Amino acid sequence: RRNLTELVVANGRIQPVLQVKISPEVSGEIIELPVKEGQQVKKGDLLLKIKPDFYVAGRSSSEANYLGSLAGKKTGEANLQKAELEFKRNEELFTKKLISDSAYLEVKTAYDIATAQLDNSVHQVEVAKAALQRAEEDLSKTTIYSPLTGTVSRLNSQLGERVVGTAMMAGTEIMTVADLNEMEARVDIGEMDVVLIA
Repeated sequence: RRNLTELVVANGRIQPVLQVKISPEVSGEIIELPVKEGQQVKKGDLLLKIKPDFYVAGRSSSEANYLGSLAGKKTGEANLQKAELEFKRNEELFTKKLISDSAYLEVKTAYDIATAQLDNSVHQVEVAKAALQRAEEDLSKTTIYSPLTGTVSRLNSQLGERVVGTAMMAGTEIMTVADLNEMEARVDIGEMDVVLIA
């Protein structure tokens, strides 16, 4: 008696279990690329930097809009306080029948308008703040750090090259960083042989 072993021969490739393709989320020119193919990198190391001028300008513009909207909100608050005082004073006069209906309605309308304008300016502050946060996020994406400790297994771009990237779709594939300590074999096996695998 003996154990029979049936061998299955299959072709495939050996590759790292963990590998990350590095693509930018913003477009621009690579101004820093301190790594080369085959180089070891630690998690958090600088991989590349994209020219940030356009994104710095966008952040400054958004910041100016945000500060302007804050000033508009303060103006709205001051106008509302003024309209409220005017309304309360005229309300007392109206209850004592010392002013006409039309004069009272005019003051009440001015108070309502001031309230609506303040609400509007509060919403504008929120919109401007969101735009500023988005601009700051875009600026931060011009610098890419290594997401893992490993080796630059492939480098497709060079210093000075323009790369394309958006938040919606994968941009230019600049490099691949892989952890070469753990490898796996990926092979194609015929469906008749799959049942024989142990």
